[in-house]
This record gives sequence, structure tokens and C-alpha cells, in this order.
Amino acid sequence: MFNFKELINIASIRKIAENIYAVAGIPIGIIGIDGNIEVAVGWQDICTKYHMAHKITCKNCAISNDYIRSHINKNDHIAYKCLNNMWDIAIPIILSDVHIATLFFGQFFYDDEVINKEYFRKQAQKYGFNEEEYLDALSRVPTFSREKVEHIIEYYKGLIMTMVESGMRQLEYENSQKKLQKSKKYLDTIFNLVNDAIYIGDLNGNILDVNETAVSMSSYSKEELLNINVGQIICFQESCNYANVSEIVAEVKKLDKLILEVICRRKDGSKLWVEASVRVINIDGDERILGTVRNITERKQAELTLKNEAIELERIRTEFFANISHELKTPLNLLLCTTKVINMNVQEKVINKEKITNNLNIQTQNCYRLIRLINNLIDFTKLDSGFLEINMVNCNIINVIEEIVLSVAEYTECNNINITFDTNIEEKVIACDLDKVERIMLNILSNATKFTEPGGSIFVRIKDGKEYITISVEDTGIGIPQDKVDIIFDRFRQVDKSFTRNQEGSGIGLSLAKSLLEMQGGSISAESKYGIGTKFILKFPVNVVDSSNSRENLKLIDNNLSNYIEKIRIEFSDIYAN
Repeated sequence: MFNFKELINIASIRKIAENIYAVAGIPIGIIGIDGNIEVAVGWQDICTKYHMAHKITCKNCAISNDYIRSHINKNDHIAYKCLNNMWDIAIPIILSDVHIATLFFGQFFYDDEVINKEYFRKQAQKYGFNEEEYLDALSRVPTFSREKVEHIIEYYKGLIMTMVESGMRQLEYENSQKKLQKSKKYLDTIFNLVNDAIYIGDLNGNILDVNETAVSMSSYSKEELLNINVGQIICFQESCNYANVSEIVAEVKKLDKLILEVICRRKDGSKLWVEASVRVINIDGDERILGTVRNITERKQAELTLKNEAIELERIRTEFFANISHELKTPLNLLLCTTKVINMNVQEKVINKEKITNNLNIQTQNCYRLIRLINNLIDFTKLDSGFLEINMVNCNIINVIEEIVLSVAEYTECNNINITFDTNIEEKVIACDLDKVERIMLNILSNATKFTEPGGSIFVRIKDGKEYITISVEDTGIGIPQDKVDIIFDRFRQVDKSFTRNQEGSGIGLSLAKSLLEMQGGSISAESKYGIGTKFILKFPVNVVDSSNSRENLKLIDNNLSNYIEKIRIEFSDIYAN
């Protein structure tokens, strides 16, 4: 619903009406559709002091107004002689086909009609008006010719049209303002809700506006940001290919849009990596710099981590291949040398069988070393490609571990190392891959033997548990530095990486043991004190599989137990008896 007072400048209309009345004596009134009198100029005393002041004659005025309101045509005026016997002209004010007010001029008489003074004298007597004063007021009621009235009507219609056009412009203006405010509110909401920081500045880098994300990202207040230059935030020397803001602006103008990654400084001095998309835009005829900024600190840190990991991986790979070359070259050299020595011994007149046997043993041991190395490499290749199969069978794990420990006792004794087996349970049937259990245990025991000095000890203990059975292998060897314990299960990693180290090894045995154990649902960890010894803790889950093939499984176990000697020779091939 349109409001007349909101659409029309009432003060201007009143001033126009007052000037018209002063010059031509034409009274005017504008009454809103709600009945409120908005403009009243030149109204006659006979109306205001008498007719509208007495309840009966005032009722006549109301009846007249109701008649006009109900009979007025939106497209034309209405002339009406009121019940108080004077003329009124009413012209509707229409805006967008809506009747918003009515313009009245009156009361008046036509100059071609006879004013019935006797009627008005009786009116004064009937309603108790002062007759002399009432008739005096009557004499001041203007008289117009019908032609003049027509001119007045045309004039007022033109005035109304002017008011309507003004009202329409005001309405359009208000609607556009509402749309503008709505759009501005919408844009402000987007401006402040986006996850990217938005900066608007001049071509010199002075910040003119920012959104809330920019405030939170920079830790400056908005007022502080609006008083600094973007050059104070960017760390040009640390991250940027541009020396200053001017160079960036010049590049943006050349490319239309520039995306760059830079380090920025927060108010508290901390730094963050950002990706900025910068372009030149036109705002109200002025060139401005628009920059959308995204925090990429986490991405940069991840990239740096990946880069460092790649460098570290390449370093480990290089060390591994150098180590593998060494591990291959050493036994091959020994094989070649012993072969030459044997050939020399064979060609002698008196063959020394003891020397030949000794050299053959050296050849055999180094063949075992090569087999061990190749087996480990093949198994790792199968692991990586997903072709390493697992064969879970139910077996008495106590018996298996004890047999393995007893089988390696000969090798530990040759190195003057005492090995002890202890268990708090005599039998525990669990599902495991027997071959892989042997590989794991022989690798751990060979490491314990390799790094334990003569006169030392190795302790193998089994502890029963509800969910896991725990096997620990503890030695009194040289131990592992605390900062190296976490890397011993990494592939290709060794605590001592030099080629002049005291013990041989490729650096893949413990990593392979860990993978083989995890394939069976178990885990392995290590505890060590440098110079005191190392303890490996193996946990096997207490599970069983379908026992329908238990007899075949037991036969397989017996066959494998009888084949320990060959496997031990392979696993202990890089340990030389003292």
C-alpha cells in the first residue's frame, strides 16, 4: 500500500498551494486515502469555524465527503454541492492505478448562481451561530465563473500529474534503493562469509577495504588494515619474485590477472604462506587492485614434508644400493679368492685337504650369504606387489620357538654366547605361518648373536596372555642409541651405515621380520640401552583356524623342524665363529 506522505513532498505542495491562494484566492486541500488532512490552505471560516465545529453540520460535511469518496472516478474529477449548500471539487490522485489521496478545492459559489442568504440566516438561527458573524463569513466565500473553475480543475490536474510523476520517481528511487541495499547486504554477506581474504586497494598498495576473513587471517583489526600498505604485510625478500608492490601492479596490468604465492607477516610477527589472485578492476571510475588471498600454509608445509621425505628416501635408496653392492661384492670376492686358492692347492704336488676344506667352507658360507640377501629381496618384491602368500596353520607355538632356540644354540656356543629359553606355559596352540615364524625368529636371534660380544647372553622368554602370546628376545650386546631405536624397522635403514662397520648386513632383515609378523596380525617392538643390550618384543594373536587339516599341519611342522639346519646356516651366514 502506497503512503502519500512518503511519496510526495508535502512541504513543497503546501508552499505551492499557499502561493496560489495568495495570488488567485483558490483554496486547496489534500486528504489521504486514510482520511488524514495532509494539506489545508485557504479553507473558509464558514467551514472551519462553523460547519465543521457543530456536530450536525459537521456530520453534513462527513456525509458529503463519503459521497465524494464513493462516487469519485479514478480517471476524472467530481463536482458536488455539499449538504451545507456550497460547492466542492474533488480530483483523485492516482499512483500506479492506486487511489492514494484526493485533492479538494472549495468551498465556493459560481458567479452565475444566486446565493440564498435567507437559507444561511436560517442555518445560523437553527444551529445557534452568531448570525452577523456567520453571514460575514459567508460573504468571504469566493465566487468563480464556471470557466475559471474549469481552468482551476485543469491546473490542478496538471499539478496532480506532476505530483504523481514525482511520486513515481520517488517510488522508483526508493525501490532502487531497497534493491541496492538488498544487493549491498547480499554482497556484504558474501564478502564477509567467503573463506578467502579479500583486499581492495589503490594502485600504490594502500588498503581501502577488507573482509572479515582478512582481519582474522592477518590478526590486524579492520581499522589497522585500512591504515597500512599491503607492502608492509608481504615478505618480499623471503618468498616473492617481485621487489615491491609497484612491480606486482605492473605485472597485473600486463597479464590482466596474476596468481602468486608469497609469505605474509601477521600483526604478531608470525608468518604464513598465502596464494593471492590479483587483478585490476574499475570501481566508480577509479582503478583499484582486487586481491583474493587463501591461506596455503598447511599445503606448503605438506609440500615441504613431501620434499624432505623424497630427499630422505633418495638418500636411503642411495645408501641401500651402495650397501647392497657391498653385500654382494664381499661374498663374491671371497668366492673368487677361495676358488683361486683351491686351484693353487690342487695344482700342488702334495694336496692339503685341510686348506681345501677350509676354503670350501668359506665358499659355502658366502653362498649362504648371497642366498639370504636374494631371498630377502625377493620377499620384499612379493610384499610390495601383493604376491607374498600366508599359510596359517594351528601349531604349538611353545614347541616351535623352543626347537628354533635349541637349533641355534650350537652357533651361539661357537661364539661363546650363552642362550637361555624360558616359558610360563608348556603348550599354546595358535594359528601362524610356520615358515614365516622361523624366518622372524632366526632373524632376531642372528641379530642378537651378531651384536653380542663373546661371554654375553641371549634370553628367549614366552609369556602367555589372553589376546596375545608374547615372545621376547633379549641380549647383553652393544645396544642401540636411543635416537636410532625408532628407525631399525625401516626398510634399508641401519644404525651403523659405514662400510667399515664391525658387522655385515643389508639393513632389510628387521623390516622384513616386522612385515611378516604384521601379516599374521602380530606386532614387534624394541627396547634398548646403548652399551647394555637390546630387547625385541614379538606379539602373536591368540587365534586358531579350522582344524580339519590338523594332522597334515603337524606333519608339515615336523618336516620343517627337521630342516632348521639349512635355514640357520642361511640366516647366520654373516656371523663368523670366533
